[in-house]
Amino acid sequence: MKSRIVIAGAGGFGRGVYDWLQDTLYARGTAQATDVVFIDDGTPLVQPQARVISTIGAYQPLPQDEVICAIAKPEFRREIVESLQRKGARFHSFVDHRAVIGSRVLIGEGSVICPGTVLDADAKIGDHVHVNSNCFVGHDSVLSDYTTLSPAVNVMGEVTVGVGSFLGGSAVVLPRTSVGEWSVLGAGAVLLHGSEPKTVKAGNPARIIKKRAT
Repeated sequence: MKSRIVIAGAGGFGRGVYDWLQDTLYARGTAQATDVVFIDDGTPLVQPQARVISTIGAYQPLPQDEVICAIAKPEFRREIVESLQRKGARFHSFVDHRAVIGSRVLIGEGSVICPGTVLDADAKIGDHVHVNSNCFVGHDSVLSDYTTLSPAVNVMGEVTVGVGSFLGGSAVVLPRTSVGEWSVLGAGAVLLHGSEPKTVKAGNPARIIKKRAT
């Protein structure tokens, strides 16, 4: 049976995942074995490269389907993943062929590792994590479930990033620090001493600018 990858979310990130997925399938010689389609609850501003077969709400997984949830916001991604899990969906972990993966790296279900990323030795990537292009994740670091790393984020060694955290583009997290769950680190921020759960930090050095309700 021909497999099918279903990308949930036909926005910019979903369309990027489609392109990277096609490149990787061709690089690995498996493109002819896989169909790729989208599901989306809205009308995409830009027409995606493949068919939109259903809304996310109406989608019913087929036996050959594997889903990638390409929704950037961690809280929305968790909501959609949990709704699909209740329908029995299976999830696809995508690692771009241009990523560099160190020894004993673990990558969880449904996670997306984009081009140019480096995952250093013994890093652990949870479920449904997005690691955007040109990120670095240092040795022994942990990205917990539903984390989003925007492009060019540098997470140094022995860092723990809590569930549902969002790190803005080019943010830097220094070694042996932690990022609290459901927190946000602004673009270009430099985190020296860790962050508390459900906070927004920005600047260099990063400072709390507000608390989050979620």
